[in-house]
Amino acid sequence: MTEPSDDTADDRAERVPGAAGEAAERPSALRTAFVLCAVLVAATQLVFITAAAMPPNRASEALRPATSYQNPFFTQNWRLFAPSPISSDRSILFQAAYEVDGELVTTDWVDWTDVELGAVRQHVIGGRAGYVTNKFHSSLAGRHRALSDEQRRAVDVVDPVATPSWEEVEQRVTGAGADPSQRLRAQRWLTYEGSVIALGTVVVQARHRDVELVAVRYRLRTQAVTPYADRRLPRDEREAARPAPVERTSGWRAALPPTGAELDAVERFDRRHR
Repeated sequence: MTEPSDDTADDRAERVPGAAGEAAERPSALRTAFVLCAVLVAATQLVFITAAAMPPNRASEALRPATSYQNPFFTQNWRLFAPSPISSDRSILFQAAYEVDGELVTTDWVDWTDVELGAVRQHVIGGRAGYVTNKFHSSLAGRHRALSDEQRRAVDVVDPVATPSWEEVEQRVTGAGADPSQRLRAQRWLTYEGSVIALGTVVVQARHRDVELVAVRYRLRTQAVTPYADRRLPRDEREAARPAPVERTSGWRAALPPTGAELDAVERFDRRHR
């Protein structure tokens, strides 16, 4: 009669090549690969965040294309400190066009940055509402400059009657004549262009609830601060000593209608802070 074996499960696994040993190694290898990937991603993100947050220098400028994905909500700047303190006031204004008796009528310009800053002036401790258009400003300017001369001419429409659809705008900047790098720059520009036009539509529509907006455009305004040598002059003279503002007006874009809730929220904010 055969006597019972005293072999343990581990002893039997050792006599079966590739059984439990390989099964135990497989999850361990997967875990190792996952951990390595996670560490690599975290390290890369740490490097990019550090590069974006450090004071401006050659390294941060060289890495700017790789760190641009953090714009506009996760960027840091040194505008309160050396080496790049605030040197100018930046504003975004909106204008819209609507139809009356078959003709397009344009609205007055709305300085939405000034309205946003009203929340800051009235509430020393509060939210970050005053920074929305300020964050937009540099990204819009930079992405417009990144377009080629031909792309800019194709989309800088000055007549609201000739406002192209968004499909036409995209075709004009990413058409067959554009190389891959141009198309990539155009897509980045389109992302911000669509966002700021959506904001402009709801801002102007909130002030003109009784009309249907057809086209919207925006204006970027930059005005340098009073020169250091004139900082002790009386207020009126300090303001007169400031350089003239520099402005760029976008082409007309098709309006992007907001929801009722968005209109109500913007209207309440506008009424409180302008």
